[in-house]
Amino acid sequence: MRREAMLGRDQKVAAYTFMLRRALDDQRDSNLPDVQRLYDETLLGNLQRMDIARLLGQRLAFVPIAPASLGLPLIDGWPAAGTVLLLNIVAQPSVDDTLLARLAELKSRGFSFAVHADEVARPEWHALLQLADYVLMDVNSEDIPAITAQIAAVSKVAAGKRFVATGVQTLEAFHMCHKLQFALFMGPFITRRETLDNPTMGPSRAKVLDLMNRVRTGAEQPELAAQFRHDPVLSVRLLRYVNSPGMGLTNKIGGIEQALMVMGQDKLYRWLTLILFTGGKAQELDQAVLENALVRGRMAEQLAGRALFAKARDEIFVAGLFSLLDVVMGMPMEQVLKQISLPAEITEAIVSQRGPYAPYLALAIACEQDDQSSIEALAKQIGREVDDINAVHMDALLWAQQLSDDV
Repeated sequence: MRREAMLGRDQKVAAYTFMLRRALDDQRDSNLPDVQRLYDETLLGNLQRMDIARLLGQRLAFVPIAPASLGLPLIDGWPAAGTVLLLNIVAQPSVDDTLLARLAELKSRGFSFAVHADEVARPEWHALLQLADYVLMDVNSEDIPAITAQIAAVSKVAAGKRFVATGVQTLEAFHMCHKLQFALFMGPFITRRETLDNPTMGPSRAKVLDLMNRVRTGAEQPELAAQFRHDPVLSVRLLRYVNSPGMGLTNKIGGIEQALMVMGQDKLYRWLTLILFTGGKAQELDQAVLENALVRGRMAEQLAGRALFAKARDEIFVAGLFSLLDVVMGMPMEQVLKQISLPAEITEAIVSQRGPYAPYLALAIACEQDDQSSIEALAKQIGREVDDINAVHMDALLWAQQLSDDV
């Protein structure tokens, strides 16, 4: 399984698209009906085992499927709300009344549908376009006249569609698509490392790094509380987090020292690491990068399982978060890591891809980047089955979306 995030117009993760990762030695023609049906059944089966219904309350799930597979038994029991069936019509010979009736029936149950703009451009596909809710459009070329012409052509046939920009490479391309009123955006721009001249760290993030160093070196609670009191905004965020539903406290906490006592050193350090992503001057993709980093950290931590002690698993989680800190802070990783005292194992895993934590972090990143050969090799190295990784991946997505909302 592989997934890719889609951002909404507020620059936060609004959806994921899920795809089946094909084996490297799979020589079958995926356009053949029987092969396509097999892939669709496998994809739906995997998502069902991963309990995708847990995700649908907070995020949309775009699931690619051939029109011929809409009659699969799995579809009849599928959770409709939040599911967007992305129709793959490459191998579909034509649109007939039976297909249109099935689409109308599924829409009445709450399913949404998406199509690729270039696949429904011909008049014989316009009836299918009428029933679609989302239209995906590849903007990799960044050719504004061509993109606007395609939007106009689709809107002329079927008004009111929500457009999804795919292949968005850079932040500049995202801004272009945002002005063109796309509803969703996907592509490598989310975690792209931009080259900045004279990068600087704002005072808020410098304060968080100072607190992290104090925690790491064993500072006492009164010293930490004094530092928090000098920063009212950070104090409010700490109290809000401690009193959030995820902490499970029955009584509200109103004091800084009491909050620090409840948090403990390890949880406080984790929370401060999260604040680095959103604690400075607001950057455009901070929340999306945070969620991505949380997925990395959680996956790496969970993949370690019982193979490592709790302290090591906690440090692997931090390594996963820090692996994207250069993106959100706009600084080279070496410069970021100079600001904070970290165990050598974390630095090695991030910078050199070596050490005991490296394979777990590398496997989490390989899943994110759809690097299949690395996934198989690393899974074997740490003694995990690929099926296990699918389940860990979904759990990490759910955990990350809940935690990022509380930070």
